[in-house]
Amino acid sequence: MSAVEPPTALDCEALPCAEVLPGADGFQPAEDGKHWIGRDDEGNVVGWVALSTDFVDIKAYSGKPLVTLVGLDPEGVITGAKVIHHSEPILLIGIPESALTDFVGHYAGKLATQRIVVGRSRQPDTIALDAISGATVTVLAQNHTILEVARTLGVEVGIIDAASIVPGHFLAETEPWSFDRMLDEGAFGHLTVTEREMGVSEANDVFIDLYFAIADAPQVGRALIRKGDYDYYMSRLEPGEHLVVVLGRGSGSFKGSGFVRGGVFDRVRLEQGLREIVFRDTDYYNLSGTPLVGAPHFGEGAVFVVRGGVLDPGARYDLVFLGSRYDRKGAFSREFREFRASHTLPKSVYQLDGAADLTVWQQAWVNRQADAIVLTIFLLFVAGVFVARRYTTGAPGRIERIHVAVLVVSFLVVGVYMGAQPSVTQILTFLGSVAGEWSWGLFLSEPLIFISWIFITVVSLIWGRGVFCGWVCPYGAMTELLFKGSQKLGLPEYELPERWHSKLRYLRYVVLAVLMGAFFFDSILGERLAEVEPFKSTFLVPAWQRSAGFFGWWALLLAASLFTYRPFCRYICPLGGGLSLFSSFRISGPRRRRFCTNCKICTRGCESRAIRPDGVIDPRECLSCLECEANYRDPGVCPPLLAVQRLELDPAAAQARREKLAKLEHDLERL
Repeated sequence: MSAVEPPTALDCEALPCAEVLPGADGFQPAEDGKHWIGRDDEGNVVGWVALSTDFVDIKAYSGKPLVTLVGLDPEGVITGAKVIHHSEPILLIGIPESALTDFVGHYAGKLATQRIVVGRSRQPDTIALDAISGATVTVLAQNHTILEVARTLGVEVGIIDAASIVPGHFLAETEPWSFDRMLDEGAFGHLTVTEREMGVSEANDVFIDLYFAIADAPQVGRALIRKGDYDYYMSRLEPGEHLVVVLGRGSGSFKGSGFVRGGVFDRVRLEQGLREIVFRDTDYYNLSGTPLVGAPHFGEGAVFVVRGGVLDPGARYDLVFLGSRYDRKGAFSREFREFRASHTLPKSVYQLDGAADLTVWQQAWVNRQADAIVLTIFLLFVAGVFVARRYTTGAPGRIERIHVAVLVVSFLVVGVYMGAQPSVTQILTFLGSVAGEWSWGLFLSEPLIFISWIFITVVSLIWGRGVFCGWVCPYGAMTELLFKGSQKLGLPEYELPERWHSKLRYLRYVVLAVLMGAFFFDSILGERLAEVEPFKSTFLVPAWQRSAGFFGWWALLLAASLFTYRPFCRYICPLGGGLSLFSSFRISGPRRRRFCTNCKICTRGCESRAIRPDGVIDPRECLSCLECEANYRDPGVCPPLLAVQRLELDPAAAQARREKLAKLEHDLERL
């Protein structure tokens, strides 16, 4: 399903519409919509089919939508769904696509208005579906896509009232609000366009300044519209219809100079999701003045009626203004520019009667709330080890015991149980979002990874990347525990000669650069090449269920970890390469003394080989094990401390003792 290019529009002659609307013998496009109509052999309508990208724009983990066909019958029941195209890396390489196919199959026979969630829910009358392990964000996005498409399609064909999806009601107050109160409560949406933005002149004078509001609530409606007129308009509203007031000032007009009776207001419209709401002359009442107390002077105003139940007052909507100016290219030639502003009614105006369907990222946080709390506590503990390192490194062997305990928790709890393994793919996604379209929802959709990256960013800038790489990274923890275990069993240790080590440690930067280049050239190619990380095969998809190449690479790295200290982390890991750049600016590295430039005790014991010949610790190589700082405080290991201790115990040769102590005090000064 991912091998072909995604369709740009619905065409039931080319797409398998019959699979999602089984009762249909033929299909034809609707005249006034983006959907297709399905009919039986007698010509009766049995339902409708829609393509998700024609109705919603919901990003999955890849940052791209899951292109899905959805069928709906006249009773509002989803008759089927089928994924036509996706770009999800976990399904391109890893989890079989049949898992997503089986998940999508659960929606057939469900009401479009039924609340369906992925994961647990405490809400009554809610259908809970199990997530696909390792592809949680994908199925959360798929759930949101299918339901939103089915509901929007139902609204378009007239079998679902938009307000019935998430019912709510307007709150009523007897006294009309003032202009300042409207602003304070957030009852107004606001859009300002300058003459510079419009291209009329270089001045920042106002071209048009629009205030708009859904005005059904009496404290809003009677503030904007004279009481008698407001009562008249409200009395004529049918269920699902709403009043929208637009007030404007400036040199431009939101009505347009060419508007005539029988026409359409082409300069202003509403959008909600992918639904466009256009106003006709029959939807319009002129508002020549407003009773709004404290309001500035508005040159024009309008009351529009939104008909057909297409506007959900409980959801965010956009007002879109299409401005025009004479471009001097012809007698009647004009240039058009589009501007928009979003607005959501405040809870003091409109209140939902029940819990609204959560967004993808909100549902993800609900599903992993307990895990997020546990992970946060664990990460705070690790940070506490470094904050209190005077204590944690203050006794022989203490920091080593703490380190091993943290590694066990990182591997078994954070990695195996939670599957919270950060990856270079998040760096690539971040860079892609900075260069393209930013979406907080994309990053919030993986709660444990989001929390981990906050931790990584903070600790890398303070103590260096070693706090994460050397303590918290589940894969790094696993390989270090394997190495320590093999040493206990007496297996031989192998280390590359310095001439090779000094060169190969830069390989991870080359891998990172290649991945970045590939990702910006083709994001799918970048995701595929990122499989150089064995993380997915370790914590998300069992390695033995993958292809021979992936399994062989995973097994080779695992075997090498038995004989060499963290070979992947030190030489190949692109994530570690990216974080190493942060470490160049760390504020607080391990404590060192002048004597450390001559002493080789810590150098011989540094498994990450981060201490240079001159005794300086390379922050890009250091994994922050803190063994050197434990030696720094141990009078049984650190030569200057040991010498001071012996001199203080020697009662003879007082003068010589004083001279030696003076030299040792110089050696003990911190660098």
